[in-house]
Amino acid sequence: MIKSFHHTAISVADLDRSIRFYCDLLGMKVEWRIDHRKSEALEKVVGLKNVEVSYAMLSGWGGRIEIFQYHSPQGERFPPNKPVCDKGITHLAFQVEEIDSLYEKLLSHGVRFNSPPQVVREGVKAAYFHDPDGMTIEFVQYS
Repeated sequence: MIKSFHHTAISVADLDRSIRFYCDLLGMKVEWRIDHRKSEALEKVVGLKNVEVSYAMLSGWGGRIEIFQYHSPQGERFPPNKPVCDKGITHLAFQVEEIDSLYEKLLSHGVRFNSPPQVVREGVKAAYFHDPDGMTIEFVQYS
């Protein structure tokens, strides 16, 4: 029996950089972190051989993101400018208040947005931006 949705996981190039992004800029908190883990059981679960990984669980606003930096195997980089129309998971979304001030804050830290926040339908304002590895994230504000 499924009890609840637990987390979404993202493979990143630099764990420390991603923790700074998700925690310092977006306000998430580190629940735990494990560095340079090697485990036969972990290899079986993820379906890879010779795994060495550092990973952390981040939480905030009732949700969790688990971020992995694979030291081995390295894996491919996230495709630059991956269109959200491509198949698979397209983006993470955070419901926010004061979307315009959040946009300005992140913009001042060099975060790349597709556009300033836009009214996408009555009562809904949204903006897409990208994490350090190019993953698309959405801020959405309902009024």
